[in-house]
Amino acid sequence: LFTSIYYLIRQPFIPYWEFIIPFLFTSYAASGWGYLVSTVVPPQHGPFIVSLVSFIICGLLGNPATLANFFEIPVMKLCVSLVSITRWAVQMSFVIGNNYLRPEPTDLRDKVMLDMYKKIYMQEGTTESQDIGHSCLALFGMGLALRFFSYLGLRFMNRSKQV
Repeated sequence: LFTSIYYLIRQPFIPYWEFIIPFLFTSYAASGWGYLVSTVVPPQHGPFIVSLVSFIICGLLGNPATLANFFEIPVMKLCVSLVSITRWAVQMSFVIGNNYLRPEPTDLRDKVMLDMYKKIYMQEGTTESQDIGHSCLALFGMGLALRFFSYLGLRFMNRSKQV
């Protein structure tokens, strides 16, 4: 509902079915983090820990300005790529938006920002559809792995309380 209303208000020149894809994958991966935290921490600490996890993996690790620094170190690039939802969701949104809107900035600052985003989100030697596919696969895999770890948390945490 939020995405539909946002789409109607913003009215981007992007088909709705492509606009909604990053939002669906983001919600799938984010719910996996919520499930994992809810199965391994006490209920009274869950909301606080989820807000911290969300802030770190989405806000700090997914910020395009800091991604360039993380991508310089291969181990950091791997870590960020494995845990950050926004690293993949913003890449997907950027590639879809760039594909349809084809921005042509006139201001030097905007041109530098666009070039930085292209360097971060559009891999050399890949097509736009491959970049979108990699993002979809990464977010789906992240959500699946988080659900698996959530199952393990349910199975092996608080065993004394299981019936």
